Amino acid sequence: MKVYAQLITDENTNIRFRKNTLLQFGDSNKLIGSAVLVNPGSAVPSTKDIVDLKFIKSFYEQNHNITIKDDTSLWHEYTVDSTMGQLEKIFNGWYLNVINEGVRKPKRELNGVIQLFNLFNVMNANQKSALIDYRLTQSIHNRFNESHLFSDKPVYLGWGNLGKWGLEDISKEIFKELIFKFNPQYDKIFGNNRFYHPGYINRSFSRNPNSKKLLLDFYSLLDK
Repeated sequence: MKVYAQLITDENTNIRFRKNTLLQFGDSNKLIGSAVLVNPGSAVPSTKDIVDLKFIKSFYEQNHNITIKDDTSLWHEYTVDSTMGQLEKIFNGWYLNVINEGVRKPKRELNGVIQLFNLFNVMNANQKSALIDYRLTQSIHNRFNESHLFSDKPVYLGWGNLGKWGLEDISKEIFKELIFKFNPQYDKIFGNNRFYHPGYINRSFSRNPNSKKLLLDFYSLLDK
């Protein structure tokens, strides 16, 4: 996995935002699907000075008909955090293979890009501190506004309880903009759904039947 994302610093507060995170697998620039979680965690910009802007530009042009400026100051390569690894296992069927076959390997190797979004974009592994910063800034980069990038691919909503009851003003807006034709795994009534964070999936997939069902329903969309 290679990780690319935009890094933006608010001039008034020095709060940093990570936006439009791309998880690249293999050499394809095809969009596999998207995920919306809570806020950027422990992944940090890599010490490398070079970012594959050519790949990023080709991804946005071919999947979204968007032209990315030829500017490497905004885009950075990032380290991989644990949540990204767990998200990979949701998309590649690793958890399902353990459940059904007892083997700890993916059902398939991913080749393409997973778009990773968050309810809010404050880059802080301490979620309580991140929420304080979120409420401090009025930056246009602060919260999610990228539902137009979902395209016709499946979306994994993993914002957990914070998105269901704490930041529901954001999550309900995202849910309303979801195209259910491409996401039939969700009940159209917001409160009837389980929005398990990948970290909870990682802890519960072998014992919670609801986690198993969520994994199966989502993976079946990717398998088409």
